[in-house]
Amino acid sequence: MERVLIIAAGLVLGLALMFSFVLDASLTPSEFLTQDRYVAVVLVAALLASCRLPGIGRLPGCPPGWLPAIAVALGLALLLWLGTYRLMLDYPWTIDEVMARFDARILTSGCLAQPVPPQWRPFVPGLSPYFLLDVPGHAAMVSSYMPVHAALRALIGLVADPALLNPLLAAGGFLLALHLAREEFADCAGAVWVVGAGYLLSTQIMAAAMSSYAMTGHLALNLAWLACFRRQRWGSDLAALAIGFLATGLHQIAFHPLFAAPFLAEVLWHRQWRRVLTFATGYMAILAFWVSYPHLVLLSQGLGAGAMGEGGGAAGFWSGRIAPLLFNRDPHTLALMDKNLLRFLCWNAGFMLPLMLLSWPAIRRGEGMARPMAAGLALTIGLVAVVMPDQGHGWGYRYVHGVLGNALFLAGHGYRLAARRDAVRADRMVIWPGLATLLLVMPFLLGAAHGFLVPAARLTALIEAQRADVVILDTMRPSMAIKQVRNLPDLTNRPLVISSYHLQPGQAEELCRRGSVVLIDRAAQQAVGFSPWLPRKSPEFEALVKPLAARSCLRHPVPLRGVGG
Repeated sequence: MERVLIIAAGLVLGLALMFSFVLDASLTPSEFLTQDRYVAVVLVAALLASCRLPGIGRLPGCPPGWLPAIAVALGLALLLWLGTYRLMLDYPWTIDEVMARFDARILTSGCLAQPVPPQWRPFVPGLSPYFLLDVPGHAAMVSSYMPVHAALRALIGLVADPALLNPLLAAGGFLLALHLAREEFADCAGAVWVVGAGYLLSTQIMAAAMSSYAMTGHLALNLAWLACFRRQRWGSDLAALAIGFLATGLHQIAFHPLFAAPFLAEVLWHRQWRRVLTFATGYMAILAFWVSYPHLVLLSQGLGAGAMGEGGGAAGFWSGRIAPLLFNRDPHTLALMDKNLLRFLCWNAGFMLPLMLLSWPAIRRGEGMARPMAAGLALTIGLVAVVMPDQGHGWGYRYVHGVLGNALFLAGHGYRLAARRDAVRADRMVIWPGLATLLLVMPFLLGAAHGFLVPAARLTALIEAQRADVVILDTMRPSMAIKQVRNLPDLTNRPLVISSYHLQPGQAEELCRRGSVVLIDRAAQQAVGFSPWLPRKSPEFEALVKPLAARSCLRHPVPLRGVGG
């Protein structure tokens, strides 16, 4: 076991050293420099120390009871809901999160897309620069993502705070993970504790549950699907298909099928023909529906098949979404995947990696769910490495969030094999890295997440404080301020926020003719702590807004109160 701990420490150290040698601005290394490299040092030290430190306790000899587990789940949901506001500021930092709220507002209004008034259609690229469905003439706005996550936020919002969605899903995922672990490891209570503790010690799971990301839903729905699938009954298989329908349409189509495929392959391998027919027919219908969903959105706006572009239909889905990912290769794939895998390890329990390494005999022998769990994890990592190596921003490695349960169950298998050899040493390799995660890693990473959000949240507050009809925000590259271009889908917010990078010649003057305008340049952004490393002057922005200098429409920016205090 000591050898496995040393190998795990070497892997973490190796990933950190490799990325440190290829640091480049195009790899967005700030998260590595401010977060992951410090955690890597702690993990390496904890893993190596576990080889020599004496045991300080044992894992319980019986699995956690359901009443305490439910109490923990309820407490977890409450803490995560509180943390959504106090720690994560209820602030959607990424466009993915912004669009979840954007689409939820559209769905709440009873529409699949929001019609755009004709006078604003030329400005749509500047009003919502990323991830809009390709609607001809910008006649309507809605994101290009699947709608289930936004629909769930909208449903919760009808009766409670939409920010409760992810805390509730995370709490449900915890109970589902325990339920499945009790079945998988009926002969090893320690392995059940490993799965439960690994879930609670995952900073990635906790941070995502305090955000608007769809990833918490991917994990919870995958675990719910598996709980139904394992019952092998007609009704539970239909329930699994219903969950699969929701999971496939949650956010991105590919994530759930990659999780489910290895389990379905085992059904085929064991020649369970009734189940093969049920799931094959069901998933063909599910995929056909969600591939065609953008087409349905356009039809709801009175736009026929001839106006589809890349928006819908199987051919459009392939040419507009799949083909570019497959054939437009990222030259930084290896470096990006190095960073991604390091974040995956740093943002989860310290004992997960060595126990996953110990699970190889269980995978090879096909014990329990070890083989399909490993295959689902490998398929997901392999596909995103090929088609989408750059995750942008994520708390941990968000593209594998839906298969974090796979990693935890593999760790459970690794623990069970280790405990059969030497239970005391197996417990030691769980407890010491687990304590390091709880006492050092989680507080540091959650504090870093809060600090990471503050400048962007201040910039958004500055924009919202302006007394004008329109704010033209300096988003000229390489600035990241474009993520602060946020407007309501019905464009009723004031001020409207326009990305300067997307303004065409003459459009700034047109905005001036329509009403009052405030310019938020880099100097104003840096006054609230946003992007302090960029030059204060932006010649492209200054050239764009120069014609407004003598116009009566121009207003002076209102400073944000309390900044710098």
